[in-house]
Amino acid sequence: MRIWEVMSTDAPRVTPETKITKARALLRKSDRRVVVVLRDPVSKKMEGYLDRRDVLVVTSAKSDRLVKEALREFPFALPEQDIEQVIGDMEKNNLFEIPVVNNEVERRYLGTVSVRDMLKALRAEGYKPRATVVNEIMTVKNLDRYILPQNERITKAWPRLVKGEVPAIIVVRDEKNRKPVGILTPKDLVDTGKWYFRREAERILSTPARIRTIMTRGVIVARPNTPIEYVADMMVRNDFSVVPVVDEEGNVIGVVTQFDVLRAYLEGAKPERKKLPAAPTPIAVEAGEMPVYQSRGAILQQVAVETAPIKVSGLTARDAAIEELPAVSITDTVEHVLNVMLRHRVNHVIVLDEEGRVAGSVSKRSLLHAIGVKGPLWRRRAGDKEFIRDVLNEKLPIVFEDTPIEDVARRMVEADSEIALVVNKKGELVGIVTKDTLVEAFRKTAPKDLKVANLMAPGKVAVVHPHHSLAHAVKKLKAYYLDALTVADGNIVKGVVSVSHLPFVALEDARVGHRSKKLLWVRRLEKGGRKAGRYIKITPLLVEDVMVPLEVAVKTSDPVEKAVEAMLEHGVDGVPVVDEEGNVAGVICKLDVVRELARSAPLKKMEEVKEARVKA
Repeated sequence: MRIWEVMSTDAPRVTPETKITKARALLRKSDRRVVVVLRDPVSKKMEGYLDRRDVLVVTSAKSDRLVKEALREFPFALPEQDIEQVIGDMEKNNLFEIPVVNNEVERRYLGTVSVRDMLKALRAEGYKPRATVVNEIMTVKNLDRYILPQNERITKAWPRLVKGEVPAIIVVRDEKNRKPVGILTPKDLVDTGKWYFRREAERILSTPARIRTIMTRGVIVARPNTPIEYVADMMVRNDFSVVPVVDEEGNVIGVVTQFDVLRAYLEGAKPERKKLPAAPTPIAVEAGEMPVYQSRGAILQQVAVETAPIKVSGLTARDAAIEELPAVSITDTVEHVLNVMLRHRVNHVIVLDEEGRVAGSVSKRSLLHAIGVKGPLWRRRAGDKEFIRDVLNEKLPIVFEDTPIEDVARRMVEADSEIALVVNKKGELVGIVTKDTLVEAFRKTAPKDLKVANLMAPGKVAVVHPHHSLAHAVKKLKAYYLDALTVADGNIVKGVVSVSHLPFVALEDARVGHRSKKLLWVRRLEKGGRKAGRYIKITPLLVEDVMVPLEVAVKTSDPVEKAVEAMLEHGVDGVPVVDEEGNVAGVICKLDVVRELARSAPLKKMEEVKEARVKA
């Protein structure tokens, strides 16, 4: 494959008399890794170029240093060269992008070529890597030079990046805990001025910032058995220079660079590396397992064993309401919403518009269904202010204080919401009813003779295999109005998929039919609740990746109260259900309880609140 087939032409350009700070600003606005230096725009004669590391030699916001003082002239590529001829020079100089010129004498600028461009072209042409999994190509020698603790000063990382020792720094929590919490690249330094440690005009050293204030939080990681094609796909789509490799405990044991992946396509495995079986792929979903979407009316009636509606409890919205939930602004990012949920340990937040009125809500369940709308790497796009609108549930039920909880539940089912707002006669917000408060109220008033079979969804619609794709599980959760699924291999219960326990998963939109996903953001916790790490895993996401191991199960003939107590005891949204012979029958979950309350609502016209919005 020739260079002219893969090169790009959109790199920024400057002249030798341009200030380096201007070149740095151009790189900040561009996705390219180099800025090309031309003698003049007419002749396009290339004098040299600067990459991201070169513009970092200026360690302040202001400087009179010119491009000609820092430019590099070699290496460059010729259009007729084969990519294998060029990659050696690039790797030797640790350059991920170089200019392309017409010949060595005239040096007329034609474009640039990057390792990413080469990988993209190879994948577009259908080439397969000669190595199979990450373990065959990852770098394990001199690993310490890639790793720094988050509390180190930026002056410790700066020389490694600027001198080309490493293309990126893997940031870990501390010296003893080598779980990745972030990554620091030259691009991070180009994009922000928070790291400057010198005022060049005055030659005064300021206190250097710590790495944690500059790094990109959230790391893309692979495991030794991750297929190389998945890593190549992530590098092509997002231009990652380095992907750390972690073991089962999440500790860094190696790194994979774009050069390693490209060599896997061109040459194969490294001689000293061993081949491992590739990570499992999702098993095929049989036709009978595919979700069938139903109307809200049909969902209310889907129970394994029909029974007469329970008696009205006599409880009202006031009895089941809590006083407050955390609120966020509609202009906040999804990342902020997730941080609020984690900080306050809640599954829902209220969303306020610019005028301070309730615009809707966001729940973990709604995030799970919609987070793929703008792509999986939302955590690396903190400025995506509009994304919260894609996960917002605007159909928020509004009820009066004296509304029976059965009516509240019915309104919640019809709106596919897990919360309802409670207002007084003046329309003022006085409380919030959630799925959990309804379950707690139901436990106190449920008839003793009400069995699990009278609430749970029929058949095995709520059962998935550990090797089913996570996207398939999400489809079932959405289609059957569930917040938990039983995970079973045949009749052996393995655990449950519980929405409240799911990590924040970057799914491709399940509504467009994707069967697997390649990214998972995991928040690892140590004993005592201390944050130990935070990263994204490159792998096909399977149900077993996110299930809660649970050997406890209830029988279809058990009272509902026993099932609810098991949910509360284990902190999950549902528990597995087996029949009298021990065969897996399905799951009973909290939304089943909400649906049962909704079925018991008196068939009368419920009061409507005229105001569509409530002042918070």
